[in-house]
This record gives sequence, structure tokens and C-alpha cells, in this order.
Amino acid sequence: MTTPATLPVAIHLATVAARPLNYELIVPLALACLSIMIILPIAAARSRLHIPGWVGFAFFSFILSYTCARLSAVSSYVGRPTGVFFSILCFLFLAAALGSVIALFFYHDPPGL
Repeated sequence: MTTPATLPVAIHLATVAARPLNYELIVPLALACLSIMIILPIAAARSRLHIPGWVGFAFFSFILSYTCARLSAVSSYVGRPTGVFFSILCFLFLAAALGSVIALFFYHDPPGL
């Protein structure tokens, strides 16, 4: 049973659930994020960057992701192409941050050192 205080929340959830998903945007974004998260550990297994580089890359990507998330939530950007652009960048930078953290587990020292 819904109380008068929770009724607006229930109405909001019902309208959000009724909206169709934008598969033209979600599927390529998910594939791009997965490919970033796969390519970075492969590069680490081939000794493309050193450990401080991977840590710095993860930290910098996370900071950029957080910045893009904050920018996409600005009230003048919400629901506009600029907000969608910053949201996409947020997810891509977050995938890069997570991929570089995973890359630390696959890192190998270069041969001959």
C-alpha cells in the first residue's frame, strides 16, 4: 500500500519504467566499454606501459570520468545532446579506469630487465 508521501515516488518510477530503452545508444556504448576493458589488460600483458603508468592512467581516467559525470548533471545540460555527450564520456573514462586497474593484474615485466 502506498502512502501519500510515497505516491510521487511511485508515479515517477512508473513513468521511468514505461520509457523505452535507446538501444541505438546503449549497445554501441556497452561494446565500446567492453572493448576498452579488454584491450587495456592485453596491452599490459605485452608490457606496453610500466606499473606507475597504469596506476596514473587509472587515477586520471577516474578523475575525468567523475568530472564528466558532474558536468552531465548540470541542469542546463540534462536532456540535451551536451549532457548525453558528457554521459558517454563518463562511461568511456570509467571503463578506461577499470580496464587499467584490471591491467595491473596482467602486467608482465619486459624481457631482458
